[in-house]
Amino acid sequence: MAGSLRNQVFETKLRLVRPTEFAELRALAQSERLDAERLRSLQQARAAEIVRFAMAHTDYYRERYARAGIDPRDLADPQWFQSLPVLERAEVRENFERIRSAEATPSNVQRAVTGGTTGEPLRVLRDARANHRTLGWRLHRWWGVGPSDNRALILRDAGTDFWKTLRHEALWWPTRSVQMDANHIDERSTAKFLAGWESVRPALLTGYVGAVIELAQFVKRSGRAIPPPKAVGLTSALVTPGQKRFIGEVFGAPVYDHYQCVESPMLAGECARSDGLHVFADSRLVEILDGDGRAVGPGETGNVVITDFRNRVFPLIRYRLGDLARWKEGSCPCGVTFPMLEPVRGRITDVLRLPSGSVIAGVGMCAIFHPWPEAVRQFQLRQEADYSLTLQCVRGSDPNADAIMRLVADRLRATVRGEVPVRLEVVDVIHHDRGKQHFIVSAVARSGPSP
Repeated sequence: MAGSLRNQVFETKLRLVRPTEFAELRALAQSERLDAERLRSLQQARAAEIVRFAMAHTDYYRERYARAGIDPRDLADPQWFQSLPVLERAEVRENFERIRSAEATPSNVQRAVTGGTTGEPLRVLRDARANHRTLGWRLHRWWGVGPSDNRALILRDAGTDFWKTLRHEALWWPTRSVQMDANHIDERSTAKFLAGWESVRPALLTGYVGAVIELAQFVKRSGRAIPPPKAVGLTSALVTPGQKRFIGEVFGAPVYDHYQCVESPMLAGECARSDGLHVFADSRLVEILDGDGRAVGPGETGNVVITDFRNRVFPLIRYRLGDLARWKEGSCPCGVTFPMLEPVRGRITDVLRLPSGSVIAGVGMCAIFHPWPEAVRQFQLRQEADYSLTLQCVRGSDPNADAIMRLVADRLRATVRGEVPVRLEVVDVIHHDRGKQHFIVSAVARSGPSP
């Protein structure tokens, strides 16, 4: 079906079946261009609304805020929000039933479990009434992709449930999709996926960074020519400039990063300028705090703390994600006025531990090849139980790649001050973990000395 006809059929069907979604998309388009004062007022009003709701409808927030001396009448003060305690993962785990609100009925709930990259998977509930799809449509529109355009997806468990996939295809017809499970990427599944790609001709490919890199490597090895999409969207891991360039060259399309998590989908994303991630500030409040809980300024790295304005079945208010990030200075010429993040720099738990008890944060390690983006296609730091380190690299296109990899290995030896041996290993591929890519894999990350 031609794109213009498919779009007309899609819009007509959506207006009949889901009449509120286009209205919401129009509202989102307006709020993304609010001036700073109006956006601040909108956030304060929505933050106050979710806090009042949580205090009235959940045992956990009612009791916790009462102990902290929070009075609902205080919410008129613009500074009140910073007095609320930060919510930790352990508290969510221990108080799961008490965080559930009175609106967490079976029809309103989507159950979800985080992937456990911290070693501790976490159960959460998402509000089935919150339309995360429109947030995605807004983001994709920045990339030149419309709601009715065909899609290719590489996500965990994508396409594994036949009946679920069939229902999805029926619901969103005439839009078509081709899906691949990021848990199982091999020659057979990749060939099947690319055959579906030829039929569907997707305008958008989205998936976990590691999974998309693996697909790109397969396409390059095979020499196969595939119809290029309009855009490639990556998520769930830091992506280097060299990896972006490689993926873009293979698929013949611009590559964009976006930031989301199981607990609160669609937090931020790049616009077409690809120079920082716009936080979806009309739907989520993102804070970056230092170790003492104070807000950091632009250029300073801190802990990502989120408040989801749309989740009334399982409110997450000032919830610490476990990620590290920093604000980007200045505004974007694209016209979107949302605050901007620099690329998310990794998880707090991504660290290297040394026998002396010293800890090297993974934030710096993620950027060790940034001065030479073409030197490696992928890299990973592996720490064994005896603290020894292996720097694994997939050679890139830079003619000086070997010398650069040796230089980085030497710098790594200097960083660890000779406490542990560092070995350089050039490999053909670094395997992903269910589609996600980890820059640091440590066998002593949770058993070694405390920082």
